[in-house]
Amino acid sequence: MDSPADPLGAAVRLLSETAHDLKSPLAGIAATMEVIRDGSLGDVTPSQVEFLQAAMTQCEYIDSLIGELSRAERLRSGTPRVRRVATKRTAIREAVTLTTRSLLSDKQIDLHWDGAEPSSSDTLVDSTILSRLLTNLIVNAARASKPGSPILVRVEDDLSRGVAVWSVIDRGRGISPQRLQQLSGTHRIASDLGGEGLGLLISRQMASLHYSTLTLRSRLGSGTDAVFETPLATPAGIATSFARFRAERRGPRSRPQTIQQWKSDESEAIERELRGGNRVRIESKPHTSSWHEIQLQSDDIRPVRADRLALGRVTADVECTMEMADRFDETLQYNLSPFELAYRTSRRSWVCALDADHHSMPTRMQQIEMMSQRVAPATQLQWSEPSIVPVQERSLQCLLIDAMTTRSLAEAAGTIPDVDSVRLGTPEISFSPVAAARLDEELRRMSERMKAQSIRLRSQAASLRPRA
Repeated sequence: MDSPADPLGAAVRLLSETAHDLKSPLAGIAATMEVIRDGSLGDVTPSQVEFLQAAMTQCEYIDSLIGELSRAERLRSGTPRVRRVATKRTAIREAVTLTTRSLLSDKQIDLHWDGAEPSSSDTLVDSTILSRLLTNLIVNAARASKPGSPILVRVEDDLSRGVAVWSVIDRGRGISPQRLQQLSGTHRIASDLGGEGLGLLISRQMASLHYSTLTLRSRLGSGTDAVFETPLATPAGIATSFARFRAERRGPRSRPQTIQQWKSDESEAIERELRGGNRVRIESKPHTSSWHEIQLQSDDIRPVRADRLALGRVTADVECTMEMADRFDETLQYNLSPFELAYRTSRRSWVCALDADHHSMPTRMQQIEMMSQRVAPATQLQWSEPSIVPVQERSLQCLLIDAMTTRSLAEAAGTIPDVDSVRLGTPEISFSPVAAARLDEELRRMSERMKAQSIRLRSQAASLRPRA
């Protein structure tokens, strides 16, 4: 139940519940005004046409606002229906460019992209949600920009953290420090800024669905940078992002701690405090920079088991066809909470991190099996013995990487060990573009790391060399 201190939550819930009742009258009003505007009921003057068009535009705006509120409530309720898959950045670029083209052309604003080339690494996202997130941020940037000014969408890989960093950069009017402080309040975004604030509220929630906070960095009169992250589509990138996201939402431990565990928890808590939360950071050197920054973190829902999760593997039987496996994967992803993960290691196998413990895991497994029977009745699922693991960022990251890579390699090796073991009548092993692309990507990463290490070693050697 929404508390009196949460008027936004109450408004979102109320309008979400009455959305269908509001949409029908709005559609009827808009259709009636369109008939009158077109002269079907008699002649209308140019000024009347102008006023009718303005009223129809307001109906469209209200309809869009109701849709945004419905999305906000769905995200707040913990049932967002997300399917994160490895996605090309060019696909996101094309979708967002097409969606924003009309608005930006009306304001004579050019949209530029950097880091979304065909050769860029894939990222694990829900393409629909990510496109909507970028569109919201670009629309807000356009509203704050003068006609003719550009907007830049930049994507940079942070290999050490396993993420792609997305930035929507404008050079508009900027946001004052006072307004940033207001934005840092969880429930004041929409009430203070209207439609733009609602867009920020939903953008914050959509960033959270990709294991990220939404950072706003702005200076009055200079513009605003909106920044969020998405996992790189590699086992290391996915595991690192998910482990960090879950650790940031970890509650108090339910078991006694050793001294080593306490020290580890304290160091992680300090690190999270320095980099997370809804807070305002003012640069420590005010004479060199007057940019201000806040991080908007979605705290609308929390995991049921904040300090632990169940890690296991589910496999479909050999009778499961590719089509049935794909349907199960889609349904499984859609039915996970924002704090759960399912990584597909092969055609019929998944590594799952579920928001459960020893007591609730059997019920969670039964829910997934019932869901499987609805979409693929002939499919039988086999579960490994789940491990209940504490939510500590580094240890959870290592466990996830080990589970993902071990299962992927084991299942790949068990398919066809070598060409001599291929059954008679089947073709020999052929070139696989997917495997080659993954190998090229890993070789590129190793090359970049070796280059960086070589530069550091040369720098250290130069500093140790005696001066003449």
